[in-house]
Amino acid sequence: MEIQATEWHKFGQNRTYLADSQGKRLGWVDNKTNELTVESKSDRAILEEWVRCTSSERALPIDTLLEAVVSIEPNVESLVNIPATWIDLNLNAPGQGVRALATEKRDKMRERSHFWTAVAVALDIKSDERAWRKGAEGEETVGARLNRLTKDGWFVLHSIPVGDNGSDIDHVVIGEGGVFTINTKNHPGKKIWVAPRQIRVDGIVEPYLRNSCFEGKRASRLLSAEVGWDVPVKPILVFLTGSFIPNVVIKKMPDDVLILDKTDIPKVFLRAEKRLTTEQVLQVYEAARRSTTWR
Repeated sequence: MEIQATEWHKFGQNRTYLADSQGKRLGWVDNKTNELTVESKSDRAILEEWVRCTSSERALPIDTLLEAVVSIEPNVESLVNIPATWIDLNLNAPGQGVRALATEKRDKMRERSHFWTAVAVALDIKSDERAWRKGAEGEETVGARLNRLTKDGWFVLHSIPVGDNGSDIDHVVIGEGGVFTINTKNHPGKKIWVAPRQIRVDGIVEPYLRNSCFEGKRASRLLSAEVGWDVPVKPILVFLTGSFIPNVVIKKMPDDVLILDKTDIPKVFLRAEKRLTTEQVLQVYEAARRSTTWR
């Protein structure tokens, strides 16, 4: 069996996710403890052999190594000269972060009851696992449509961890038409109402505009600091309602955040007027793909 391995570092975790050649998830390895978690017992033997053969190749992240060194010699001044390593975020899949959280919630539910977990998932009963799973499904749907942009010279990154508190950006799109942060909201069966200063989901006010503005400004600040020139970033909210015709009413488009549904992607980006040169696009992409830029 051919095994595909993807590194994942987020929420204090350091893991390697394993999939077969078709992309089906087989399990994951905790790189700190070398503990293996499998999706199916029938795959355990071959995955255990893979872990045994690759354990020396799966290095700990630099933060973990520094912690180990400091624990031995807390006054080592030369630590400041250790070059920072970075993870290539271009390898991240859409929804990768929230999908992992959904899996964790499901595993905890299974520890209590396999039967009721299966019932809850089959009947789509509200739970923490369902909330994370719906979020992952939304990011995967939007991410697949965004990936179509790559054939037209755009760069698309997914599941970008920002800071140290576990937050992330669903998608970042970079091209001659500009730089965009994209936040996906999956609300199947809900009605979305948009005004210049407020968004409601089934009548309930949500802080989506404020959060998206903050996300865009933060991305602009971090990218600008890395490339050495001002990188304007436009935040976008994409709403999914699960209906053929999106149930989104826009009273008036907000000034600072662009509101889209999945049918707008990728054409809205292809129609964007040119704002960056090819050289600038490559500069921003090289900065954005590095995990250290966002920390």
